[in-house]
Amino acid sequence: MGQREETVIRDKMSWWVEASSDYDFAQRLAETEDWRSVHGWRYHIKSFKEKFPDEVPKRADANELIPLHWDGSWKELARRLNKQRPDITVGAWEKRIENAKYRGAITQKSFTHFETVHLDSPEKDIEQLWKQVEDTTRESLLAHQDSRWAEVSFNKGGYIGVAFASDQHIGNSYTDHEQMRRDAELIAATDNLFVIHGGDFVDNFMVDKAKPAMRQRIPPSVQWKLAYHYLNLFDEKIVAVVAGNHDLWTSGLTDFDPLGQILKEKGILYHSNELNIKLLIGSQAYYVSVRHQRRGNSALHPARVVKKMWEDGESDFDIGVIGHNHVPVIEPFTRHGRERWAIRPGSYKIIDGYGETLGFTRDRPTCPMVILSPTERSIQVFTELRDGVAALEALNDKC
Repeated sequence: MGQREETVIRDKMSWWVEASSDYDFAQRLAETEDWRSVHGWRYHIKSFKEKFPDEVPKRADANELIPLHWDGSWKELARRLNKQRPDITVGAWEKRIENAKYRGAITQKSFTHFETVHLDSPEKDIEQLWKQVEDTTRESLLAHQDSRWAEVSFNKGGYIGVAFASDQHIGNSYTDHEQMRRDAELIAATDNLFVIHGGDFVDNFMVDKAKPAMRQRIPPSVQWKLAYHYLNLFDEKIVAVVAGNHDLWTSGLTDFDPLGQILKEKGILYHSNELNIKLLIGSQAYYVSVRHQRRGNSALHPARVVKKMWEDGESDFDIGVIGHNHVPVIEPFTRHGRERWAIRPGSYKIIDGYGETLGFTRDRPTCPMVILSPTERSIQVFTELRDGVAALEALNDKC
């Protein structure tokens, strides 16, 4: 941190006192001192705090406003707290409430209202019963089909970056948790950069996986708490999430989906198998299809399964993303005269004991990224997140 940055921070100390967070302070600095980006100011604010801890303003703890018990919905509580402290957004209050829940600092008394349809009701004859089954299954099929398709509109101007993270395997001894955290914090701090996740957040070896379950040092219950914390690191930058096979082992054994529950509370787009997303950026539309795994995977040609998904799948996507394979691969291909991209994000689990028995070696943790233009169909792809961030900031500085 240079003398110029120190001087600006000291001159704007009153803004820091008023800000609801360091990020808000960085945003305000970037608006007036635009020779640094929001990400850059966040870095210098952090350096200032480490170098001059006695000069850092003391704020009243807003979390003290969160009640010990609440009978309504969390969204309703967040809105009520926002009225008391409008400098903290509803979304930020929701995150504070979620953290309070995991600390046990707040409890909720909920009332579930439901209606039971008894198919074997004696009042209905067999034709009425059959008709009811038809109606019920038709609704289920339509709901399942619709749940795999979504449209996301970005309200921010300029170029948009989308990172693809997958196969974190939180809790595994050979996962690079430090790199995971750094990538998440970088995404949260970078303007116009968002992330789509491809599953396998946790290692989650259950009782039906006896040998690996005995070897894991961190039990699944703790892994899920760590996954919750990891998701919070992204702030409000997560566009969508698809579950992985490790994530779904819990629901397969218990009929409870921890990942689905977490994302439902956060209001994040989620599907257990596949998402086909239309990204609206300025005047342009981009189509992204994401799965954790798919039939037709090839160890010799990892990108082939993504191309196969375009050929026999349901989406005419521009970018296809499939996780599960821990070897990162990015490959362009052409269909209908358009360049498209096959992305296998790789894994933060850089050593896999089972993979080593098959001849797979140690790999690097990766989080590939694309930059999408708001004015013309243009997709720039980066294997290294930090290279993509530098390019994104340079492009938006020119806008």
